[in-house]
Amino acid sequence: MKNTKRTATDALIAVTYNCNARCKMCNIWQETLKDDLTPADFANLPKTLRDINITGGEPFLRKDLVEIIEIITSANPKTRLVFSSNGFLTDKIVKDMKAISKINKKACIAISVDGIGKMHSEIRGVEDAYNKVLETISRLKKEGIKDIRIGYTASQDNIGHLVKVYNLCKALDIEFTMSIVHNSDNYFGIDTNLPPPVGRLEEQINYVVAGEYKSFNPRRLLRTYYLKGLAEYAKYHKRPLPCQALENSFFLDPKGDIYPCNMEIISVGNIKENSFEEI
Repeated sequence: MKNTKRTATDALIAVTYNCNARCKMCNIWQETLKDDLTPADFANLPKTLRDINITGGEPFLRKDLVEIIEIITSANPKTRLVFSSNGFLTDKIVKDMKAISKINKKACIAISVDGIGKMHSEIRGVEDAYNKVLETISRLKKEGIKDIRIGYTASQDNIGHLVKVYNLCKALDIEFTMSIVHNSDNYFGIDTNLPPPVGRLEEQINYVVAGEYKSFNPRRLLRTYYLKGLAEYAKYHKRPLPCQALENSFFLDPKGDIYPCNMEIISVGNIKENSFEEI
């Protein structure tokens, strides 16, 4: 008989929906939902996780973030943590990342940059947003945080800045990652986002891929496969790899509800009410 038992290895965890940005492509900042999960509740996560993206809202708005990470790492000591942040809370981010890097040696922070100068401020709805994130990156580097990356989200509004943001990463000697803007009733609370024109997206991704090929860095070389997959998906709307939602990955919201992914609107259970194995 075929073994149908699933093992969760990847998780997207929104520790809060509170946010100090006013992004054009996301309405999370309008959410009034309280953070129902206490640090102790995160002990109910599966013990098989290997890659966790800690997100929000803005995750560093949680005063108990370091305590949450202690509990998650205690249960999953080999897991790789990636923190998705807008980078505006410089002092708090630097303080927490210094503490977190001692708890989890694989901790990484990805700071959003969606354009150079005023473009980033326009996308994020925060005055002087670009200089704020540059200050945060500079402070993190000075404090010895080595695994820093920039996360760029391509949309119809900022596609002309894709290569500019990639070149910024090269100048700062940090990694470049990207995604394409999309809609989600459950997570982003928006359905009006417009993706960039396929031709312009493909042209600029090809520029980035050519640059990454020269790096000879295994992780960056592997990312070129993902980047080319983004271009293919934008063109043909066909995934290069099958979806793994609820097979080995899931999305957890601040109420404790578990979803197959952040695109789905139906919860499959709540970790405050049932064990993950039961769910």
